[in-house]
Amino acid sequence: MSVIATPAASHGQEPQQELPVETAGRLRIFLDGDYRQIGDDFIRTEIDFVDWVRDQTDADVHIIVTSQRAGGGGNAYTIDFLGRRDFAQRQDSLVHTSGQTDTDDEVRNGVVRTMKLGLAPYLARTAQAADFDIAYRAAQRRGEPQALPGDDPWNFWVFRTSLGGNIDGEESRQTRSVNGSFSARRITEEWKLEFSVNGNYDESIIELSTGDSKNFTHTLGHNGLIAKSLGHHWAVGVRSSISSSTRLNQYLTVRVAPVLEFSFFPYSDFTRRQLTLQYSVGANAFDYEEETIYQVTSEKRWDQSLRLSLEVTQPWGDASFSLEGAHYFHDLKRYHVSANSRCDIRLFRGFSFNISGNYGRTYDQLYLAARGATDEEILLRLRRLQSAYDYNIRIGFSFTFGSMYSAIVNPRLQGRGGGGDFGGMMGRGRG
Repeated sequence: MSVIATPAASHGQEPQQELPVETAGRLRIFLDGDYRQIGDDFIRTEIDFVDWVRDQTDADVHIIVTSQRAGGGGNAYTIDFLGRRDFAQRQDSLVHTSGQTDTDDEVRNGVVRTMKLGLAPYLARTAQAADFDIAYRAAQRRGEPQALPGDDPWNFWVFRTSLGGNIDGEESRQTRSVNGSFSARRITEEWKLEFSVNGNYDESIIELSTGDSKNFTHTLGHNGLIAKSLGHHWAVGVRSSISSSTRLNQYLTVRVAPVLEFSFFPYSDFTRRQLTLQYSVGANAFDYEEETIYQVTSEKRWDQSLRLSLEVTQPWGDASFSLEGAHYFHDLKRYHVSANSRCDIRLFRGFSFNISGNYGRTYDQLYLAARGATDEEILLRLRRLQSAYDYNIRIGFSFTFGSMYSAIVNPRLQGRGGGGDFGGMMGRGRG
């Protein structure tokens, strides 16, 4: 694991001269971003020498946490420190990189340690400064040689495998499933290589009035990516996939697609903003389990796609949007267009608005079986049905008021109590 300091200028801002500030009282911190996997209770408990506030307008420092998969199989947690009020002229950024084999406790302790380091310059300008000291623990690791890339016997390759199963049931229903996966990845500044294989088998037995219904489904897939960096704004690569799915009437599907990507912002800005345009041309080979609505059992098709993606993480909130269009060359009427968006905005003190949704127009379902689907397959969602569109929309508001402090943690009586199916009984009411 490592800690890397990043100057404020890396976010497109000129370094500014610090002002001699001495803030009375404890430092007020507002925590934001992708910190929930670390645990906000743990962060507040371990960093108990500051006041945690629930609204950014009350904070002296606004902390934003973002995470990204790292080349060694762990995660790179970028922690931005945005000064507010008396510290408005200061911004800092630190990165903690966890190892693939790190436990959850090691990861969260590493992130909290990095947060403490980032808060040090701000604490030094408060009336609390006299209560702190710096402890150097290098002696504990003295004598251990530092690993260099040239000393890596795995040459940056990281492998992961998993195998699992599930059995559940009740008197009238039984289900069994087996799943497994294997992945290999190698990530450097110049190259990105990712390969994975996964499979899943499901079996269900349902007791109906007409007799037992037995159903079997399976999926098997491979995904691969070879990408080469072409500077701060361009990347080129090849994607590959192999899949088999009973639900999609696909005995075997193979796809190979060269990809070209342009990033409107430097790739180094990914933790705060990312706008990319991606174009690909793909060769596809289909082998179907049953004859399709186009009277074929196998075919080879070329397609092309264009995808625009935006991701933003800022003090006002975060947002993401993507727009994709693709079509087959042999028939331009066989196409799909989809849009996905999510936005969480703080409109004013304590009040947030969030909206997410997706919408797609689909006219490229080449795999649909000519015989259609039985009622049983429709009810159990064993077969994909013909549909010209799909959509989902979610809108919500949240308003918080009361004390501005949120540092106290009380773990007593966590979780839900017993009561059997009491919640279900309340929902059903009396007949």
